[in-house]
Amino acid sequence: MSTNLYDLLDVDESAGTDEIRAAWKRAIADLDPTERRFRAYNDAAGVLLDPERRAAYDAELAAERAAETEPETEPKPVPAAEPESEPESESEPESAPRPAGTGPSTTALIAVGVAALLALVLAVVVLLMPGALGDDTAKAVSERNARAERAAVSAEGAAEQMVAPVLSYNHTTMAADLDRHRGYMTTTLADKQARAWPEITKEAESQKIVVDAKATGTALTRVDPAGDRATVVVYVDQYVTKDGGKPFVLQMWATFVLVRAAGSADRWQLDNLCTDASCDKL
Repeated sequence: MSTNLYDLLDVDESAGTDEIRAAWKRAIADLDPTERRFRAYNDAAGVLLDPERRAAYDAELAAERAAETEPETEPKPVPAAEPESEPESESEPESAPRPAGTGPSTTALIAVGVAALLALVLAVVVLLMPGALGDDTAKAVSERNARAERAAVSAEGAAEQMVAPVLSYNHTTMAADLDRHRGYMTTTLADKQARAWPEITKEAESQKIVVDAKATGTALTRVDPAGDRATVVVYVDQYVTKDGGKPFVLQMWATFVLVRAAGSADRWQLDNLCTDASCDKL
């Protein structure tokens, strides 16, 4: 391992789930979803927030350290990184190991997500920069900041609430599921979902797929100055059953692009979505 994931998120190896999730939110707060560091922080959190992956990673760390203590002279293994002796730098996250995908139904589930989810989260600090320049008065800047903060809180809550109704479906109720999904989307995304749905339905019915989605964590990353468009990162657990098989959980993170519904102060609609490695296409 070239990068210690605990060091990457700046938490102790004994840190609990809440502490790790809070560290992840702080780490990605000012980053764009297309940046490598953003992906590295998300991948690290994906490992450390999953009990099984974390246990496997801890065992790997212990084995590596045990191997390093034997040849105390010059370490020969190239992969050994001695994470405790090298301070983390802003460029290191790109070398963070990517957690392996879980579950064989990733293609089907991501297809549903891509056609169904949107989130655009705003980092208030980034947005405030333009407002603080030029001839704006202190009052104007303050009002703009307050508007952006309200939009950020509203969008993050909306993204979390959308996960279950938009990323869940049942092979016995596909038509109703599509109608429900479309109710949360912009016209453009709803039309895209409708075009993809026949193929998704065919696969769901042939394999008797049932998916129940749940949001396990959210983080706001960006909001436009007007407070009408936001990007939100969400950790998602999809509980999946297939044709009498053993249920399993598909874990992923997704970036949702949200736009404020016309004429509404509080309602947001899904406009786009990317999941894991596809986020560079957002």
